[in-house]
Amino acid sequence: MKAILGIVSTLFILASPWVLYWTLSHQEVKVAAITLIGWVIVRAIPVLVSAKREHRVAALQLPAIALGFAILGWVSNNGTWLLVLPSATQATFGLAFLRSLSGKPLIEHFARMMKPELSASELTHCRRWTLIWGIYLLVLAALGLVLARWAALAVWTVYVGVLNYVLVGVLFAVEYLIRKIRFRDYGRNPLDWLLGKLFPAARSGVS
Repeated sequence: MKAILGIVSTLFILASPWVLYWTLSHQEVKVAAITLIGWVIVRAIPVLVSAKREHRVAALQLPAIALGFAILGWVSNNGTWLLVLPSATQATFGLAFLRSLSGKPLIEHFARMMKPELSASELTHCRRWTLIWGIYLLVLAALGLVLARWAALAVWTVYVGVLNYVLVGVLFAVEYLIRKIRFRDYGRNPLDWLLGKLFPAARSGVS
């Protein structure tokens, strides 16, 4: 059941810019707001079911933000509040990356899930790229806010629904290639196999 709710929530996130475009282009701010409130409910259910009590407040942060913007848009009958939501969500993730630099960087946390022991250079890489990701996500969020306020609805929709994902994917690919070429730590997937052929593993003792 939790997996189904998670899939539904993910599909709604992907579809939400296009749903907002259709509803707002027909001057249906109320319908768009109700749709977002529905997403909040679907998103909150698996959190309430699976999250530990001490983690629930943090896990419910994004649904709470979505609920706030949906209500503001509904009450004011202003669709711009609804367009702010994707940028607010992305900014929240960006700030989470930056805040983690005061302790264990987020990327280090993810890296240790795959490789518990990290070298000093790998730890530096994790910290540097946590900073890069935090700033990058904030820049993308700011661009989304600018488009939400001043661009045509169609332009905002294409940016949030397509281009934003492309830009995130580009940075992910750049980091992945840099990490693999620098550390030559290859897995068994086809891309790693190809990179291993192009950039053979370094000899022992070579960083």
